[in-house]
Amino acid sequence: MYDMLTRKKLLKIQERLGMRIGVMHGTYKNPSVRTLKETLDTLNELYKVGLKAFVLPREMFGNITETSDIYKVHYGNLLKIKDLANKYNIELSLHHTALSNQPDETLKIFRNLSSIMDCRTFIINPNFYSMMSHEQALKLVVYKINEIFIDQQADVKIGIENTGKSRELGGFEDAIDIAKRTQGTEVIVNWGNIHARGAGSLRTQEDYKRIIEKLRQEIGPRYFDSAYFIFSGTSYGPSGKIKDIPLKDSDMKLEFLIREIMSYDIKGTIIFDDPQKEKFIIKMMEKLADMVR
Repeated sequence: MYDMLTRKKLLKIQERLGMRIGVMHGTYKNPSVRTLKETLDTLNELYKVGLKAFVLPREMFGNITETSDIYKVHYGNLLKIKDLANKYNIELSLHHTALSNQPDETLKIFRNLSSIMDCRTFIINPNFYSMMSHEQALKLVVYKINEIFIDQQADVKIGIENTGKSRELGGFEDAIDIAKRTQGTEVIVNWGNIHARGAGSLRTQEDYKRIIEKLRQEIGPRYFDSAYFIFSGTSYGPSGKIKDIPLKDSDMKLEFLIREIMSYDIKGTIIFDDPQKEKFIIKMMEKLADMVR
């Protein structure tokens, strides 16, 4: 249980930072939600802590194989999730990083799910055409996303999250390129994946500034009105990401990112992807408070 002081402090930090802070997939007690009850319990827990963003895992909806199933079986539960998140002012997103090379139905299903729950974005990794050249895969990803947007006028965005392995489509530059060439999309900056893909490329304050400047130049200052960042720990080698690791074991410096957020007056959302979930953020609370003063 968390006391009211914890909640007040975290709400104040988010206010000063100008960004919602949230977690991926679940809480420390329940790391990845699978049922309606687990999801509602998680939203209740995040509200008590004072966190204002939550990313739902794809596994929660793994049994849905057709768009029609959403309305026949799941619609009422989705509305319950939406209503509680809206009541608590918790921003939802839905995450799917394992699309197949025939992603049409999955994209439609998950974009519908995201829209019904009033999610900000449906986050994907754009690496689902893996058995072809980089340029051909890039063209097909752009075509497929535009096709889905035209076919399905949902109000939720598709978030293009940069990937961590150097040989796959979806590096930071790819994510920007895809977002610029598609409708209804936004760039989701996964800082851990940038770091891993570059075999430890985010070492200094200037490294973070370089990424922020790239966003400003390529997308424009408007991106900073509603940015979406994921901060995660990764182990890596010459080919990029090997696996996720706790942030305390990583060689990334959160303070570098926070300084750039403050310097550029960036607003939006930052999601911490760590095994300790909300406990990690609470442990970092005093340090975060010092950063945003």
